[in-house]
Amino acid sequence: MTIIERLLMEACDRKEQIILQDIKQQWTYAEMMTEAYSIASYIKKNFDLEAGSHLALYTNNEPLFVFAALGIQFCGHVLIPIPYSASKTEIENILNASDAKLVISKYARPAHLNSDIPWVTAQDLSQEPMPSFESISVTNQSDPDQRAILLPTSGTTGKSKIVMLSHRNVLTNALAHGQKIGYTDQDSFLVTMPAHFSSTIVTQLISCMLYGTRIILISLPLLPRTAFKLFQNKAVTAFSAVPTQLMHFISDFHQTPNWSAFDSINLIVISGAAVPAKLADHLRTVFPKADIVQTYGLTEASPRVSMMERGDRILSCGSPVSDVSIRIVDEQENEVEGAATGEIWVKGPNVMLGYYRNQALTDETVVDGWLKTGDLGYWNESGCLMLSGRKKNIIISGGINIYPEEIEEFLYGVQEIEEVIVLGVHDVLLGEVPIAFLKVFEECLVDIDALKKHCNLHLSSYKVPRQWRIIDEIPKTKTGKLDRASTKSLLLDEICN
Repeated sequence: MTIIERLLMEACDRKEQIILQDIKQQWTYAEMMTEAYSIASYIKKNFDLEAGSHLALYTNNEPLFVFAALGIQFCGHVLIPIPYSASKTEIENILNASDAKLVISKYARPAHLNSDIPWVTAQDLSQEPMPSFESISVTNQSDPDQRAILLPTSGTTGKSKIVMLSHRNVLTNALAHGQKIGYTDQDSFLVTMPAHFSSTIVTQLISCMLYGTRIILISLPLLPRTAFKLFQNKAVTAFSAVPTQLMHFISDFHQTPNWSAFDSINLIVISGAAVPAKLADHLRTVFPKADIVQTYGLTEASPRVSMMERGDRILSCGSPVSDVSIRIVDEQENEVEGAATGEIWVKGPNVMLGYYRNQALTDETVVDGWLKTGDLGYWNESGCLMLSGRKKNIIISGGINIYPEEIEEFLYGVQEIEEVIVLGVHDVLLGEVPIAFLKVFEECLVDIDALKKHCNLHLSSYKVPRQWRIIDEIPKTKTGKLDRASTKSLLLDEICN
């Protein structure tokens, strides 16, 4: 069964139930599906696309994202969500790397976009007549093991990793997450994370639709004051966030007079990074009736791998969701037992189809059905998964993955730079931020202010290095590769001295 077939079944059973709302309006299942079907009709009438074509969606957290995402599925096409904060360069490279055939967007085409891909706006879509719910049907749907969503994991270079998720990946993971978290049709879920995230699409939007939980979708950035009003009016019973967002919530809460504890919130789902114990204590004060559920996942796993049980007080990554297995292995890839630390491997119907147009990397990452996550962890005495670090070089800043190689490749395009290495360093608010070490060509000077402006034109703001260091030589390993550990030691020596 495909995603849209399963969701249409839910809509038929719950057609008069409200499932989606923003600040001004709300939609029932029937209304949501008719909006989506009208977009599908517009696409079919105006574009001659082969089944399974790749269609990009570029918009903020707003109902159009839901309608268009479902409309793409109605057509039997593949969704490519583009980050709403993406720069023009990033948009171009995502479109090229994913072989997109069409863009649906709330916004007009960016000026000087170097792509001739058709661009459809919300105004264009509004011209399509609205069908009746009874006229909606699903025809010529693809096999459940065919592609449903392509998720770019980085956007600036032409070498972006694009994760391919199937209908089976998405549906099994959305159902498993919703079942373990306990979504019900009595709950209202506030989406605080970007809609293009895999966790937002699968474990929030689709999972809530499957279990009848009302979705509250508000354009980002979501100001704490806006969220507080929803909490105070008891319009929200659950939400998900990364630790950075929660830190902002707690900080604003303590600075805002006349707010009382929000006792209508019964669930807070946390992803993207580990939750500091001090933050958890603050959350329990502000949200006294909420279960705090820390989760673990990655885009390549659709994304949910494991999560705490509701009611658990000890923070961990919990146990695997339904039908998912976890193995922890040593450097020789032998499974370890007890509290020994090793790399986390994952197996189940949630493991991705692979990386788009990159079979070599797929074969390296998924072996005999086991996904090598690159994350390090161990089992605690209660049998719950604990993370201890990352084998990969990913920098996680405010819950967002930053790939240092992407920034490095971009900076290599600056003519004065001979070598560059980007590292993540600790930041109190964001967890980590990128900094860049540069080796410049002899007799060249680099204007750091001009370099920052150049980066801001072509990179999302969170990817722009917060600090810059010009050094004589960047350390390398014996095999000639950039030595990140030794470079980080240089930074630590600088701080200590």
